[in-house]
Amino acid sequence: MATHDPKKAAAELDRLTAAFTRAEERLEQARVPLHAAIVRHLKERSAPPGKIAEHSPYDRNYVGKLGTAAEVPPLRGPDRPPAPVYNDDTAGKAYAELDKLTAAYQRAQGKVEQARVPLHDAIVRNYSDRTLPPGKIAEHTPYDRNHVGKIVKRAGAPLIRG
Repeated sequence: MATHDPKKAAAELDRLTAAFTRAEERLEQARVPLHAAIVRHLKERSAPPGKIAEHSPYDRNYVGKLGTAAEVPPLRGPDRPPAPVYNDDTAGKAYAELDKLTAAYQRAQGKVEQARVPLHDAIVRNYSDRTLPPGKIAEHTPYDRNHVGKIVKRAGAPLIRG
């Protein structure tokens, strides 16, 4: 949509920002049950933390941080409870649930990236064409003026001075 009309450019940025914001909200809606399931399985000792990490989009350290934040007792250390005994059936159910939630999370993450590309393209195009100055672009996007400049610079568009 090549335009030199500031109103049309602002409307386009508003539309793309709304799509991007919806995608980010869906990502958050997918993240909440995933984190809740990870914490629940850590608390229930359904499976070892390393295996839980393998069935989530996170590494073992991040899964540990989620557990620590939720006050899950550690498996090692002086204050640890008795070593858990893992049941293959329980672990299998935990893995299946985590795989399902992880797939939903990754789909939502992909939608955010799909919404980000046209938004960034519009930002670069409106900046390069001098349709809108960076401050106005920032008013119609989820980014501040400095981040708009970073997006433009990363895209290789020449910076406009003055």
